[in-house]
Amino acid sequence: MSRKAFEELLKSHNGPDEQGHECIDWGKQRDEWLGFITQFYETLEQWFKPYKDDHSLDYQYKVLELTEDNIGTYQTRQMLVQFAQQNLKITPVGTLLIGTKGRIDMEGGRGRIQFILADKNSHGPGLMTSYSGPSSEESQKTEIE
Repeated sequence: MSRKAFEELLKSHNGPDEQGHECIDWGKQRDEWLGFITQFYETLEQWFKPYKDDHSLDYQYKVLELTEDNIGTYQTRQMLVQFAQQNLKITPVGTLLIGTKGRIDMEGGRGRIQFILADKNSHGPGLMTSYSGPSSEESQKTEIE
């Protein structure tokens, strides 16, 4: 790789790309995800409060380390819940998942449930494609002998 090609590669990752799109701020993505995890746990804590107060349920947190491409390694928490002789693990999986902004799994003796963080305006996963070949009009005009 030439010096000029290397410099162009560095520039492409430090600002808008060739199409003018801004590069992703991975630190911001991670921090947003960690904020969503905190909100999720706060919602659970509010829901669990009456059961924790009467000692029919208990929970604690365990430090969890996750590693994701581009974001790197970061720490979050796993919630461990005990009630009625049952144990649940509520574990953040990651934010760089197709079609979601993140996923948290709840696993216990009866199976696993996956909670996904989705944009409330989303109508499902989207797909964007590009094609650099001839247009359909051009391909229709082509005559074969």
